Amino acid sequence: MPVPHATAAETIPALLATIKEQLARQQPLIDALRLIHEDMDRAHRAGDEWATDWIAQVWTELPLAVRAAGGDRDAAQELADQTTQEIR
Repeated sequence: MPVPHATAAETIPALLATIKEQLARQQPLIDALRLIHEDMDRAHRAGDEWATDWIAQVWTELPLAVRAAGGDRDAAQELADQTTQEIR
């Protein structure tokens, strides 16, 4: 006997709900990353040597997608460029 499959009308809302739930779980981490990046970038621009070292040694070692999610515009652009190249 064949197994009944859910229709798109049944699965799409469930998938969207799952995506929204996952995004909601990630949002506090994204907010924290953005706050850290903003504070460290501000300190770096003000000449703070420790912040400059931190950005060079710690921030740049994070995965590109993490840095982009944290508000790093250069990382976001690099990620977009890579994605465009992969699509081609």
